[in-house]
Amino acid sequence: MTIFVADFGANTWTVLNGSSQTTTVMSPEDFHSLQWLPAGSTLIAENAHLGCPRTDLSLAQVYTNDGLTDFYGRASRKGCRIKLFPGHLTPKARAQYGGGEKSDEVDTRAIYHMVTNRPHLKLMNPPVSFEVSRSRQAGWAFKDETNAILNKARRFKYQDPDDAIVQFLTANLKTIASRLSPEAQEAFDFDKISKRSGEFLKSDGRINRLYTLTAFFLHPSGALRKRPDTGAMPGIQWLRRNVLHTSPFHFRGGIARSNIYWHGLKNYVLKKMGTRKASAVGKVLSHYDFTAEQDQEFRAHTKVFIGAMIEAMQVIRDLLLESGFNGK
Repeated sequence: MTIFVADFGANTWTVLNGSSQTTTVMSPEDFHSLQWLPAGSTLIAENAHLGCPRTDLSLAQVYTNDGLTDFYGRASRKGCRIKLFPGHLTPKARAQYGGGEKSDEVDTRAIYHMVTNRPHLKLMNPPVSFEVSRSRQAGWAFKDETNAILNKARRFKYQDPDDAIVQFLTANLKTIASRLSPEAQEAFDFDKISKRSGEFLKSDGRINRLYTLTAFFLHPSGALRKRPDTGAMPGIQWLRRNVLHTSPFHFRGGIARSNIYWHGLKNYVLKKMGTRKASAVGKVLSHYDFTAEQDQEFRAHTKVFIGAMIEAMQVIRDLLLESGFNGK
């Protein structure tokens, strides 16, 4: 089975044949015809180019909804697989496998080598439909409200005494810690305990992360939060998919994602790997420069942190349901 990798730019497609390592440049029309793609092959392209329909706001999308649907159908009938590559990983692929140079040909080779050298890398199947589901629309509305909650809370450094979330965390901090695994306790800085008093040491990271996760279930006014589409309390998997956007293909999670991933995960992994001042100029070692072993270690620590996040969300949700918390 031959793998083909395609990249779009300057109104042309550049296609790499993985077996021969030769590239071909073709027009959008010739590419769309699929006459060039042998039966039984696999075609890989960035999600932005071959997974999203064309809009007036971007030049990255090539085809309309109908054009993509027709393309997917004809590829399937030829016994070909289409896989979508997360575009935000292309610069990393280029840095590690393309010598840092940017061009469509370099990018196709870089993506090919990243995919073939990293079997754990997740590629997406083409979407079944381009219609926006009620669940996703509800996620957008829920995320907007979460952004507003967190934006206000951080002005008070997540410590406003009149905030029901702050009240809940103050009353339940030790209970939350006791219900978490040792790995999750470390991820939320519960391992920082005063030897003198036995109390948890102050940690801005802990309150930031716990406030963010609690805000998914509790409003600062004291009311439990509900999904706009169902009227039910949000579930963890729905939050991960539609609000935090934990998929590598969706990364606009707003303030909540920034608090958990950029500040929480980043600092946790830097601490575990010891890469804060490990670059040649004494700064944080870029993940672009990771060795294969470091990349594997990074993924292992990321898995632990995400597991800790899920644990904490479940504990917080259970506590709210158990106590019938009303913010008083």
